Amino acid sequence: MIKNIILDVGMVLVDFCWADLLEKLGITGEDFTAVADATVRTDDWNEYDRSTKTDEELLLALKANAPQYAPQIQLFWDHMAEMIRQYPYAKPWITALKKKGYQVYILSNYSRRTYELTRQEGLDFLPLTDGAVFSFETGYIKPEKEIYHILMDKYNLKPEECVFIDDNAPNLAYPKEIGWSTVLFQSFAQVREDLAALGVCAEEISLCG
Repeated sequence: MIKNIILDVGMVLVDFCWADLLEKLGITGEDFTAVADATVRTDDWNEYDRSTKTDEELLLALKANAPQYAPQIQLFWDHMAEMIRQYPYAKPWITALKKKGYQVYILSNYSRRTYELTRQEGLDFLPLTDGAVFSFETGYIKPEKEIYHILMDKYNLKPEECVFIDDNAPNLAYPKEIGWSTVLFQSFAQVREDLAALGVCAEEISLCG
């Protein structure tokens, strides 16, 4: 029986609007491709989520990927809080699941710096949940096995009572191996249907007001 709903953050509860932000900052065309390839499309971005290096070290690493675009990378870095936009259903969904008696947890690759920049607005659903594990707290990132066990150990969760919702299929492979139910997030409507098929239902959700 499912008792614990475990949610990813990026592209599940919030939109990761890095492309929109680059365009808003006037970084377009070849500059857009170069800056994206030097930042969000690199292994260094995983290290950003892991947060075992200082912000200064990470910024230097990103700039080193495309030194000629260092000013644009700095501009992107300075405005990163603007790339996190909470989906309108996030808080109503968590509230509805809680009303039905489910425990709701967060398991997310999320950097320390972005957390500090966005916790007051983009992540203001956190007080509604029963707990969270972020990659920056652990030094591990999904799909590394350790981060899933950290969540289970921290909150004494039983695998057979958990369902994990993530938009990235590789992040679901190991949880499925250890007995979690899993749902690949593609749309809010689709996920609600998939959860209902697992016997997980919530109250009707109003996105107004």
